[in-house]
Amino acid sequence: MEIKFIMDMLYSKDKISPKEGWWQALKGWGQAPPVRWFIFLLLTFSVICNAQNRPVYSHYMYNGLAINPAYAGSNEALNITALYRNSQWDNSINGAPVTQLFSGDFPLRNPQYAVGLTVFNDNINILQQSGAYFSYSYRINKFNGKLSFGARVGFDLQSEELAKISTIEQSDYMFNYNIHNNLMPNIGIGTYYYRENIFAGISIPHLLEHTSKSDNSYKAIRSTLSKSMFYFGVFVPTGIDLKLRPTTLIQFESRGVLYDLNCNFIFFKDIFELGISWRSSNVLVGMAKVRIAPLSIGYAYDYGINKPEAINTSHEIMLRFDLIRKKVIAATPLYLIR
Repeated sequence: MEIKFIMDMLYSKDKISPKEGWWQALKGWGQAPPVRWFIFLLLTFSVICNAQNRPVYSHYMYNGLAINPAYAGSNEALNITALYRNSQWDNSINGAPVTQLFSGDFPLRNPQYAVGLTVFNDNINILQQSGAYFSYSYRINKFNGKLSFGARVGFDLQSEELAKISTIEQSDYMFNYNIHNNLMPNIGIGTYYYRENIFAGISIPHLLEHTSKSDNSYKAIRSTLSKSMFYFGVFVPTGIDLKLRPTTLIQFESRGVLYDLNCNFIFFKDIFELGISWRSSNVLVGMAKVRIAPLSIGYAYDYGINKPEAINTSHEIMLRFDLIRKKVIAATPLYLIR
């Protein structure tokens, strides 16, 4: 039913039947306007995906490889990003979330291809999860910009100290054993469109589900099928020494739709940047960034509205290096090269 609706939406104005529509789509991306293609992909991904929570990065607009493999190479440089995120919990509560992430990507000699690597470590209370993913993107000139298709392959390594949880029933076997270094291979896909003053992407960072095994071989389902994501942004010069970059990140989950609304202000010869974000989980984010090429330093402070006092703040620090830049092409987003 949903797929029929999607195909009707995509091809109704062209008077092409759904059966013919799939064939036309495979024959060439130019059959439908770019906006309708993005809506088609967005709806398709949201139909097939359910998800569990994964770390949310306030600097997602500067760390695109973490959420979309098709982002690789879009900066037309060797791009290296390091990120540290620490949530501040009250001293009476142990196990506040801490995340470290490292990513790098660069275009190959053939400008149509690019590769990237993402390594992360995430800790929250009894759960520790780390992993590494290799990304590959194929880019073509389309719709007065670049259209990139990406895939990634890698693994998550997960440990859960379930025995540390205090339960009412001491004989609750689900919490009597731990899970140590459970290896979970996974793959992800995405597409990314960008030109000088606009960018948009859709991705499913994790496609597979896994079964975790505890120390006594008890099996518990731990879904790693990640949320599907859609993000969009524009770069708006004002005619003075001030530029705006509004962006939106939408995440589709089994529990509903989450969104992040952001607007950054770039000024003083593009050296300084201030931004503010609102997350639908009632989180307000303030951001600041300084760029002295080739280094950028960013800081974000998250404050939870109407959340318990003990767990309502987070700090995030980002370091980014843009090295060995190739000749800047017209399609490279301005927010990336400034």
